[in-house]
Amino acid sequence: MEAFTTDLHIAQILIIRVLVSLILGVIIGIERGISHKAVGFRTISLVCVSSTGFTLISIYGFEGVDTSRIAAQVVSGIGFLGAGAILHKGYITKGLTTAAALWIASAIGMACGTGMFVLALILTLMTLILLWVLKPFKIHLDRMIDNESGNGNGSKVRKKKIIERTEPLEDM
Repeated sequence: MEAFTTDLHIAQILIIRVLVSLILGVIIGIERGISHKAVGFRTISLVCVSSTGFTLISIYGFEGVDTSRIAAQVVSGIGFLGAGAILHKGYITKGLTTAAALWIASAIGMACGTGMFVLALILTLMTLILLWVLKPFKIHLDRMIDNESGNGNGSKVRKKKIIERTEPLEDM
């Protein structure tokens, strides 16, 4: 009977930690979705919950081993996933903020997995402040930089003119 009580207690811990992770992941993901980013609330939520899952597996699934080894692999794996969200074409790089959002979602998930709910909440609030509240400041800063560089039209990307050659090049 004591084993059943212990298992029930662990099950409650697991459920609470995963649900908190899901809620916090959805909150950050909604911001990414509202901003029309490629990685939205489902992906961010999945990263957050899966990080919680891996953390819980490392804590409760293996006895007598170094649980930080799985945490280190989660960090590496999310770095790899984040690299896939980054697009680079010429002088334009997109997706760095989305990659960082994936990484912080993983950290939030790991915090939930270890039961560090205060840390998870603080990370979520800081993430929302950086992504949402400071966005107008970033737009204003981009415009100031464009004006200082002589690109007064306020565009974020400076386009180069490409001259197309219609005549074939002669062999020399």
